[in-house]
Amino acid sequence: MVIRTDTAELRSLRQEILKLLLSEHPASCLFCEEHDECKEFQGTIRKVGVTTGCRYCPNDTRCELQEITEKVGLTETSYPVYYRGFSVEKYDPFYDRDYNLCILCGRCVRVCNSVRLNGTLSFKQRGKLTTIGPAFDRTHLEAGCEFCGACVSVCPTGALSTKVSKWYGKPDTQVTTTCAYCPVGCRLELQVKNNEVIDVLPNYDSPVDQGLICVKGRFAIPEYVLSPERLGTPSRLTPVGYEVISWDQAIDEAVERLRGTKPEDKLVMVSPQLSNEDLFVAQQFSREVLGSDNVISSVMVDLGNDLVPFLELVTSSNTFDAIEDARGILTVGFDSTYGYSPVGIRIKRAGQEGAALVTLGACDSNLDMLSETTFQMEPPRWAEFLGSLVDCLTRGGKGKVKARKEWAGDIERISRIFSDSSTNVLVIGQEAIFSPGRREVFEKARTLRDKLGWKIIVAHPYTNLLGVLAMGAFPGTKPGEFLKNGAAVTVDLPMIDLTKRKKVVYLIGEGRFDTIPDCDYLIYQNGLPPVASRRPDLILPASLFTESSGTTTNGEGRVLKVEKATEPFMDAKPDWWIFSRIAEKLNKGKLRYKDVAAVQAAIKKQVKGFYNGRKPVEFARINTERATKWLRGASKQEERSFRTDNSPTYRGIPLARVVAGMKVIDEWVNTSLLSDKEAQ
Repeated sequence: MVIRTDTAELRSLRQEILKLLLSEHPASCLFCEEHDECKEFQGTIRKVGVTTGCRYCPNDTRCELQEITEKVGLTETSYPVYYRGFSVEKYDPFYDRDYNLCILCGRCVRVCNSVRLNGTLSFKQRGKLTTIGPAFDRTHLEAGCEFCGACVSVCPTGALSTKVSKWYGKPDTQVTTTCAYCPVGCRLELQVKNNEVIDVLPNYDSPVDQGLICVKGRFAIPEYVLSPERLGTPSRLTPVGYEVISWDQAIDEAVERLRGTKPEDKLVMVSPQLSNEDLFVAQQFSREVLGSDNVISSVMVDLGNDLVPFLELVTSSNTFDAIEDARGILTVGFDSTYGYSPVGIRIKRAGQEGAALVTLGACDSNLDMLSETTFQMEPPRWAEFLGSLVDCLTRGGKGKVKARKEWAGDIERISRIFSDSSTNVLVIGQEAIFSPGRREVFEKARTLRDKLGWKIIVAHPYTNLLGVLAMGAFPGTKPGEFLKNGAAVTVDLPMIDLTKRKKVVYLIGEGRFDTIPDCDYLIYQNGLPPVASRRPDLILPASLFTESSGTTTNGEGRVLKVEKATEPFMDAKPDWWIFSRIAEKLNKGKLRYKDVAAVQAAIKKQVKGFYNGRKPVEFARINTERATKWLRGASKQEERSFRTDNSPTYRGIPLARVVAGMKVIDEWVNTSLLSDKEAQ
């Protein structure tokens, strides 16, 4: 049998169908006699409010209709053009919607419902009034849109266009890298034009996220790295304000302040969102150059004396694939609407395939619709609820359950569900990590794992926390000591007093000053100005993850590549470069690194088996029996609003401060939380 796919009759049918599509689509440019000349010489006329032709469309030269028209050889249309006259929808964050350009192909509806499993989009109205969007004329925010951008990625026309990058045109190059906003480690395709990241697309070949990235990776990168607030030159504080200085002057200033200061009077604080290479050089700089073991990070301050139990769970956390094999799933304080999308979608898939899902939280989550049972209660009661569940499961349904009367029946019911499941997974979310009573939640999670064989996944916000441990950017721990070598690791942390005044505090990639002690001199090394009233004495501009190469360790232990996509902003430098130059001036003969490859070679010598291809790095079991109080003066987490104060950040700077759409989401989340609280 011979199947013919390109005959005169088929071409005629295709042309006829395309004519019908174009009868409701601005298509004059496609058949204009001056099409080629206009395309070559008048590309600057595209930025307009209403699209009436290809030259005025943000998707010009990237439109699939243009490609199809040329491929089928259509040179004219015999049907009158009907312009539907819909207003362009611009009131939701991140992307605009012009349904005058929509051909109703339904790709966005299918990807939202079948791939992202969110169900925000559907066809509305009928006939020539048909559009696509949330039902009942709700906004995307009201309908629970995750703003993942999947609909924008699959749209064949310019009907859906990204607000920030819609007028840049076609990118010059595309660079594959790893997202630095959370520990999932999603692979991204950075769209680069004129040495600027103009857009970001998912990488569908990634084994980690499978192209299912969240709003932060999809839309929050260009505005951050191209922020007008970016620090581009070194500067020092003077009585009349900041004075711009050269790098030589800045390094001399840092050397002058650091030289002669006792080790105990110095404090180095690194961000857990730095690359492995930057973290390795940072701990080398603190220990070998400054002679101080006082190298800490924000995770240590945030978790305080609950740090060791938390680290024990993180280092033993299972891979995300464990969710796909689970028959029972319990989430505690977890919501994947605006983060951890690959984990959330895996949970949704498992729920659709028959896994029993139970959610425990303080308010509604995006997983509640698929859950077997949803429990809403104040965070301080979560540990008690888990304790009742553990008690019921260990008893095997025998005897009286130790639980409150209000949920005793529910505890027995869900314990039967989990008892009948061959594989159970507990997902601990950010709300649980920053909630009162979190230590008890961690203890119950360990009991479920050790006594009942549950698998644990900790969805925390610290991008390269495993890199912090592996590289030794941690008090009292050398590089590689946390890696698996057959013995448990006992974490003996030295007492760190944040209430004691320091002479010099050196912040690298941290923008919060409420976590540091008072000091005589503050060195601030970052990409954007800090979010604090205290002004740094010396500012060293650092390049961001799109501007430097290296690696990061995701929550599964995978060592993933971070590729340089653009040159650093103005005179900003990589963190490892700054450490190396200061060390060289201090005449210590250390850290003479010329490039990232030299740093990686040093890591290979000291941390055996770290760069081992695609195989995840295995961490040793942490002994929690000797966990003692080690931190004095940390923030009182019990007094913090567990979600309001923990909106997404990068290098200590809230994304809502520099990304317009993230600010809208942040305000929406806070308003929703307030409404839920009033309703309760």
